[in-house]
Order: sequence, then C-alpha cells, then structure tokens
Amino acid sequence: MVIAALCAPVGAGATTWLRPLFLKRSTYGESFTFVADLDDGSYIHIQLSLTNLGPGPTKGFCRALLVPQQGGPWKAFARFGRDAVTWTEGADERLSVGTCSAWAGSAASGVEVNLERGTVRLAFGARLRLIPPRDAPISVGEERYQDEVLLYRAPVSASIALPGQAPREVSGAGYIDHTRSTVPPKDLANRWIRFRALRGDRGLLLLGREGKDGHFAPLWACPDPAPCHTYSAFHVRRDGPDKAPAFRIDVADSGEPLQIHSGRLLFRDAPIEELGVIGKLVRPFTGSPVTYVYRATAALGGGMKVEGVLEVELAEE
Repeated sequence: MVIAALCAPVGAGATTWLRPLFLKRSTYGESFTFVADLDDGSYIHIQLSLTNLGPGPTKGFCRALLVPQQGGPWKAFARFGRDAVTWTEGADERLSVGTCSAWAGSAASGVEVNLERGTVRLAFGARLRLIPPRDAPISVGEERYQDEVLLYRAPVSASIALPGQAPREVSGAGYIDHTRSTVPPKDLANRWIRFRALRGDRGLLLLGREGKDGHFAPLWACPDPAPCHTYSAFHVRRDGPDKAPAFRIDVADSGEPLQIHSGRLLFRDAPIEELGVIGKLVRPFTGSPVTYVYRATAALGGGMKVEGVLEVELAEE
C-alpha cells in the first residue's frame, strides 16, 4: 500500500501538485526543488523537503542559495518539526515548511523563503504540469524512487531582499521538480548528472543516473525543440583541485553523442557535512553526497552548443 501510494501519478487538478505523501516509512523522503537562472547572471536554488531519516519523527527542511554574478553566495538553512509542515488546498494550494512556502494555482506558481534575515521569492509565470519524459519509478529491492519535472524554461520573477543589500527584482527563467522516495539515499546511485538550459534560444534538459549496480537509468536528454532521446551510458572525467574540480561528461550510444564541459563553479553542496552532529547520525542512511554546480556548455552532435547549468552529484567523495 505504501509503495502504491509512492508510485501513484499526481492528479491532474491544480490542487494536488504540492501535496506530500507524509509516509510513515523510516526511509521516506520527499522534496521540491526550485531553480532560477536570472538575466543578471545570478543563480538561485531553493529546496523544501521532508524526511523520516535520522532520529525523531518527520522533519521538514528549507534550504536556499543565491549565487550572484560577482561576489560571494548567500546561503540559508533551517530544520523544522512536523508540526511546522502544512499543506492546504484551494484555488492556490500551498505547502509550508516553517518560514518557507510554495504555492501552485491555475496560472502561476512560486516559492518564498524567509531565513537568516533574508527573503527570496520566485514567482513563475506558469502553472505546474508534468514535463515529459515521465520516468518509471526506480526500484531498489522493495523500495521505490520517483522523479517528476513540473516546470521547465518557465518565465520567473525573483524578488530578493538580503541583509545589507537594497531589495531588487530580476527576471529570468526557471525550473521545478519533485522527488519522492523510500530508497535510502546511500543505496540509490553512485552518481547523478543534470543539465538545464533555462535561458537563451535553445533549451536542453538532461537527467542521468548511474546506479549502484552499474546500470544507467534513467538517462535521457531533451534538446528543445527536438524530441527527447534515451541514452545507454555516460562517462565522467574529473580534473583539477579536490574541492573545485573540472568535469567533462560524455553521453553516447548509437545515436547522436552529447558532451558537456563545466565552466565557472557556482557552488559545492555537501549537506551532510554541514549538519554537524546531526549529519553523523543520518550518514549511515544517506551516505555523504557532494554536488558540484557549474555554468557549463553542452555540445550536441552536429556542433550545436547550448549554455546551461551542470550538476554532478557524487554519492561519496
């Protein structure tokens, strides 16, 4: 019954997109990720998540990161108890995790973070909907993992008010996805690759996973406006310093090859390292994943190049 709930498709109505499952399973986790690539060169990454991993009942987390074109990033993080996590339905449904919240309506959606004396609000000019391809759930033993893309290359307006800075509003393009899982994170993958071209004339969305068994699935790329293509494998080459490496990703099969070169490092994300004592308690379940995020260039067969953002997530480093 639990697995059936996890794998059930999201309803088509505008009042079900943000509703968490709130499963009792000890390995349950769920997250909503919001990304904005702004016209001034700034990059914003926000995540609202719930999990049963670690000591205690269901926890809610809100994490936010803003990387400007120049200068240091603004990072904020907060952990909340289950009583601070609420979902309400209506014309605009809303998911609240402490002082952070996301909403979805018939024509627009968004997220707002109020942490560390700062406020970041992303308003997407589109309603949530499933963006193909929709992958089958990943099975690891009796457990399941499901990933859904809910917005891609959607117009976004960012309202930013950070300590010591004048409030500002910037336009750009954005992305939203939703994951839900009962697979312990340490068992899910050796690594993930993600590429999102959100601004510019051409789009490209790529998702790749190398499982613990060495198989690659899901692994697909959707070059806008061409149809999506499924690949059989990818290869990762890493060079440079330990904490600021450069990556080259080769994705190939009998079809059109795809190569991605990392550029400017936007940030290195090591959430378990940042949790301190709590991180040591959850590490047996999660491992200690590290994600590198870059400005990057993808080259498709035939010479077409697309600028975007590359994520390389490693199970351990």
